[in-house]
Amino acid sequence: MKKNLKNSRQLWSAVCGLWTLAVIILMMTACSSDKQAENADTYICPMHPTVVSDRPSTCPVCGMDLVRKARAGEEVEITEDLARLIKSPNEVVIASIKTVKAEYKSLAATVQAQGVVTYDTRYVYNIPSRIGGRLEKVYLKYAFQPVRKGQKVADIYSPELLTAQRELLYLTENDKSNEELIRSAKSKLLLLGASEKQVDEIMARKEPVYTFSIFSGYDGYIISDNQQAPAMVTASSPTASSMGGGMSDAGMGSTPQTSAPSTPQPNAELIREGGYVTTGQPLFKVVNTSALRVELNLALAQAGSVKAGDKILLDLGNGKTEEAKVDFVQPFFSEGEEFIKVRVYVRNSDLRIGQLVSATLQFTTSEALWLPKEAILDMGVEKIAFVKERGVFKPKKIITGIRTNGSIEVRQGLASSDEVASNAQYMVDSESFIKSK
Repeated sequence: MKKNLKNSRQLWSAVCGLWTLAVIILMMTACSSDKQAENADTYICPMHPTVVSDRPSTCPVCGMDLVRKARAGEEVEITEDLARLIKSPNEVVIASIKTVKAEYKSLAATVQAQGVVTYDTRYVYNIPSRIGGRLEKVYLKYAFQPVRKGQKVADIYSPELLTAQRELLYLTENDKSNEELIRSAKSKLLLLGASEKQVDEIMARKEPVYTFSIFSGYDGYIISDNQQAPAMVTASSPTASSMGGGMSDAGMGSTPQTSAPSTPQPNAELIREGGYVTTGQPLFKVVNTSALRVELNLALAQAGSVKAGDKILLDLGNGKTEEAKVDFVQPFFSEGEEFIKVRVYVRNSDLRIGQLVSATLQFTTSEALWLPKEAILDMGVEKIAFVKERGVFKPKKIITGIRTNGSIEVRQGLASSDEVASNAQYMVDSESFIKSK
């Protein structure tokens, strides 16, 4: 019995020892696996961080080689300088490129403009009716009909004129000694539109005239009251901004799109025979074409630079040019337009009303900051310059003005001490999106 008990104890001790050894082996195996898992490398795609692999491979999305993820202790400490260098390329740019500084100066500039020949409104006249009545005869039949000074334009019947004639004849026949009343009667007829010659004829005939002739006091062409002077039909580009635009190489931003001018309609109605008129009513409007006016459309960017007296060269077509001076710069904008009008008065018999004209304006800009045009990046809505700060270039939004002779005026956003990349196009590629401040 004792022997069996002893054997049982020895067997139990052996079993416990085997279990203890098995537990120790299992624990050692688990620790080894954990250590191997910690030391295992992980590979990810630089462009698609969700692509992860435990061995070197390529990204199934973009085909780039997977990059080993940094192990514990291999992380690089991000210092202030390093943080500035590793910013997104749309915020800062690292480049070795020449820099320039904006210069504060004034420049001689030229600007191209388009315009149209129109009436000189200082030489537009009215032929009025001094009395009310009925038009018995009208001698001017159509718009743009030429008329000369002293030419008969209409015959009018007026009860008021008839009464004034009878008063004068009554006085000359029955009260010849009353010179003052006779003089007053003559003056009344003259004020009603009769001429000295007509009054003398009435007194000589001793009979009243039932119709009086109306004469033109001016040379020119007849137009109707509802006819407007020729004007440019324009429309601003959809990207127009507060900077305004220029034409040719003289500005930036919105550009007025010029089309054919609007002209008066030649079939406009004139007054006809049998019509009744009132005292002071204009019968005809006369335009004298010996003096003409050229109206030019000028973009907003040049509005403050061009002034009266500046030289201008007009291109009349067919190789003909004419020098002139700016007479007037319109001080306001018309409704729906984002440019002003510049007036130039000319006397040239070769020009025709409604003719399109090109012009080159010469002026001196006011003092401002100027940069080479290559140093500015046009983003469409914004203009960007790359300013160098602590060794890196940062895109900065600026406001520009006119452009001339390869330089662009900087109105806001830069100081004369700022260093700017001399060529902004080198700082970006075709897919870059600039974040400016």
